[in-house]
This record gives sequence, structure tokens and C-alpha cells, in this order.
Amino acid sequence: MWDYINIAFNNYPAEKKVIQKLINVGLSIRVVDDETKVFCDEIEIKPNSIARAYNVDRRVVVNMLSRIVKDKKLYDFFYNLKPVSNFEGSGSKMGFGVIEIIPDDANRPGILSGIMSILSSNEISVRQVITDDPDLIDNPKSIIVTSTAISGDILNKIKKADGVKGVLLL
Repeated sequence: MWDYINIAFNNYPAEKKVIQKLINVGLSIRVVDDETKVFCDEIEIKPNSIARAYNVDRRVVVNMLSRIVKDKKLYDFFYNLKPVSNFEGSGSKMGFGVIEIIPDDANRPGILSGIMSILSSNEISVRQVITDDPDLIDNPKSIIVTSTAISGDILNKIKKADGVKGVLLL
């Protein structure tokens, strides 16, 4: 899909920037009563708000939405996007363990598998994993939220896992 989006918006860098943000946040696009609208779950977000948030002209957002609706493949993709709750900043306040994993190469397979193996062997339940897409984020990371706090011993094991460049306890 990234290749398709890059080709479709190659000549529209401002629109492509907004598209990347919409995907990152999980905002969907739907036609309702013959009007194209952007939603965060069931909450409508106006083009003006999107334009202000991403520092582009409102027309950039409107034109981008029009291009997406006219392309069945793009529309199907954006219609089905969903936002996800992210406990990165609030998980520790809820009594969860929260760690940030910095990979040496985000495209390398098996990094999370090694970390999950360490957590599982220490009987730590994982509540949430959110991983940045390296095509959207310059310095991608993974956030792992566990049911309990992570001890220093387990943190050191995770730091030594294949593909892990760094670990931060949040």
C-alpha cells in the first residue's frame, strides 16, 4: 500500500504528509450523505482542524480527501482505519509496566519475538504492544505495556535481545 500511496501522491507532498499523519493516528475517511468526512472512531474531525494541526492549507486536506474518495483502493484502505488507545504515557499511572524498545533496524524480523519470549519465560503478561511503522516514523520504536512493572534483571535481558539497540523504562 505504501508504494501505491507514494505513486498516487507523488506530485502532492503536502497531501502525502497529511496522509501519513492520518494513518499514524488511525483516522478513517467515509462518505456520509454525499459528503467526505474524517473520523476518529465515530467522532468527526473537520478539515480545518486537520489543516491547523498539520500546518497545511485547508484546501490541501480537501483535495487529498477528494483524491482518496475517487480511488477505490485508497478509499477502502482509509475507510477501514481505526484509532488505537496508546498507554505509553499513562500506563505506569495505571500500575502497568511500560518499556520503550529502540531497534537497531526496525525492518529486522524477530525483535519482538525475542522480547516476548523473555517476558513470557518470566511469567509477565503483555497488555499492549504498539510499534511504529518505519515508513511513517523516522526513528521507529516499540512500546510494550505489561501487566506488572519490569524488574532491572528482566530489563537487562531485554537489552541483550537480538536487534535491540536500547530500552527505556517509562
